Amino acid sequence: MKFYAIRNSVNNKIVGDYNQVVTAIHHCDVWENPKFIDRIDFVKIGFEPIISNAVLEKKAKLTDLINANCIGFGLRLLISDKLKHILEKESVNKCQFFKSPVIFQNNKIDNYWLLHPFKFDMEYVDFPKSKISVRVKKDGGGTEIKNLSINSENEFINSLSFHKERMEIISITNIRLNDNVNEDFLILRHLEGGIKYIVSETLKEQIELSDCTGIEFQPIGLSLNEWLMPNGEREKIYGKI
Repeated sequence: MKFYAIRNSVNNKIVGDYNQVVTAIHHCDVWENPKFIDRIDFVKIGFEPIISNAVLEKKAKLTDLINANCIGFGLRLLISDKLKHILEKESVNKCQFFKSPVIFQNNKIDNYWLLHPFKFDMEYVDFPKSKISVRVKKDGGGTEIKNLSINSENEFINSLSFHKERMEIISITNIRLNDNVNEDFLILRHLEGGIKYIVSETLKEQIELSDCTGIEFQPIGLSLNEWLMPNGEREKIYGKI
């Protein structure tokens, strides 16, 4: 089965302005309050966290996936009721959904949610076949990217700890999954960009048939550079940026 990473659309005809969110309204001290969503690790939350309200750029469009690249939305998805109803059926015991109304043209739009992941599906990653790299410090200064040979999840976790102590970051750029995946929605971390939300081809088709907007689907075997390169796969499917 084929799998795809959910990505925000970069087509301004669809999103209005790629930087859909210009700022956010916060309801606490975002640096000090432990209940603020960005101060909470990716664990299951047993209380009501403090959620921000995204303020959309005036040229933006209300899409089912909104590109909220600001404080209050770190590595989480800002999604509509429609997309939430599709994903939550496939994400039991993986994530929580918190009400996150958006402000659009001075109106409060209630039907938006913040998807907060707390369980990651790293056991499905085929580590030997995935491309894993680390940016290491050079003796003379600066850094360089080195590819790593990782054969198991435990080996990957140990390598993460080793390089974290050296303030070096590991990421998986080209993902391969094991053949035994029997789920349609996966959440993976320590990937290029931090966290990726992965859907099967079946779930991808369901989202597309539901006319959910603001979404592009990147094949997980491609790195971000390979996906976005001129005349590359993204351009063939979704057109020029």
